[in-house]
Amino acid sequence: MSRTLGIKLSSADAIAVVVRGGERLEIERAIRIALPGGADGAARGRALREGLAALKLGRVAAVLAIPRGDLAVQNLDLPPMPADDLPDLVHLQAERDIQLSEDGEGFDFLPLAGDEERPYRVLGAGMAGAQWKTLRATCDASDLKFHRAVPEPFGWVELGRRALGARDADALGVFSAIIDRQAVVWAGRGDDLRLIRTVWLPADDNAAADAAALGNEIRRTLLSLAQGHDAAETSPRCFYLGENADEIAGELGATISKPVQASPLEKLVNVDGGVDLKSVGLSLVDVAPLAALAAAAGEGRGAPLDLLHPRRRPPAPSRARTYALAAAAAVAGIAMIGWQGYRNIRGPLELAEAADAERKALAPTLEAYAADEAKAAAIRTWLGQSANLLTEFDHLSQRMRPEPLASEKFPADQDLVLTRLTLANRLLTFDAAAKSNDAIQPAERRLREGSYRVDRGAVEPKAEGVPGYSVSVTETIERVEAAPNSTSRATPAAGATP
Repeated sequence: MSRTLGIKLSSADAIAVVVRGGERLEIERAIRIALPGGADGAARGRALREGLAALKLGRVAAVLAIPRGDLAVQNLDLPPMPADDLPDLVHLQAERDIQLSEDGEGFDFLPLAGDEERPYRVLGAGMAGAQWKTLRATCDASDLKFHRAVPEPFGWVELGRRALGARDADALGVFSAIIDRQAVVWAGRGDDLRLIRTVWLPADDNAAADAAALGNEIRRTLLSLAQGHDAAETSPRCFYLGENADEIAGELGATISKPVQASPLEKLVNVDGGVDLKSVGLSLVDVAPLAALAAAAGEGRGAPLDLLHPRRRPPAPSRARTYALAAAAAVAGIAMIGWQGYRNIRGPLELAEAADAERKALAPTLEAYAADEAKAAAIRTWLGQSANLLTEFDHLSQRMRPEPLASEKFPADQDLVLTRLTLANRLLTFDAAAKSNDAIQPAERRLREGSYRVDRGAVEPKAEGVPGYSVSVTETIERVEAAPNSTSRATPAAGATP
């Protein structure tokens, strides 16, 4: 376990103990150092430093125990309020009786009971500003780094916690101790201190009178616990800590009519064999609470009251944090705008890249489509340059003879008999035989009505070859697109032949 230095300053001297913590406190060194009187804190600090030099401690954590006689103690009853508002109101009440330092050090308080719904019962302890300034000067000149400054009576509270032991750490107990002509009475459960009182005993050293005064104070403490909000809890156990514990505990038990368990200091604090307390004018009662405070600091246990680090209102949220959050929000906004702009630019590019990749993937298919389109164009060109024989013959037959052979509507002398037909691209040339020249002109008219351009060739009036048809004519025709206002050609009857 690490070592811790405990210092107790009084007007004429200082008590220093070196403690090693554990299940049982062990005092390794203990000395008394004479200090100059007066308000010269620097001189007192130098004397303290010179006195500690013989211990050759090096760098150790130090705890300052402030005697009860140097403290102004206040018991305050305050209305229910939020816990954050309690420090301000306590300091306001304390300033009526104590002139506090400007930075608030030198005064601290401990809420014993109360919350937002129940009244507060607060214990406050502190030193006047000038007195605290002298104490700080002494500490600074001693070259010691004090981690906390705790009222000495709370050392007895720590001893009481150790008296309960690990098995009964959560038990409610009422403890008492006598220091010189002063007694301390406190009640607590583990680290939860319910109340603490200090009682001045009669000036004459009378054991019976001391026991009676202390017993009455214990009875008052039990009554206060019974009337509190935890009255339904188990009846507390009573303990007495100090020298001659068995004898005094018996007298107290008889006074309050309740068993009081004795806890001799010799069982709570072990003094190293090389330490002679009597040779330096000390007793176990003088050093036990100081050693308990030092051990608690070495174990990292918090102090109920710490005049170096008093309770304060929680600080308001730092503006630096607000500015940092605002800056972070601004950066996030700019980043979002930048990202949105990037996406606005990058989005079309990504679409173009995707389209280009798709185009490359479809390139073989597109090439195949191009080849098919070339073939289709060639076919269309061929179709545009040639005619379908069946279609042409069907259309031509309807123009040459619009009525069947058996029909009497068509004059027989207008018949034309095709003797030869030649088709070159879309140009059709045929030779026809007619009974007379009168049959040629009606046939040409029907062809023109059927969207043919007709070009008559040679006509032979005395042709041979078809009996009864003495006239031969050559015609060149080409079918053209019909004009929008052209008259519809007659629909041939079913079964018509050329």
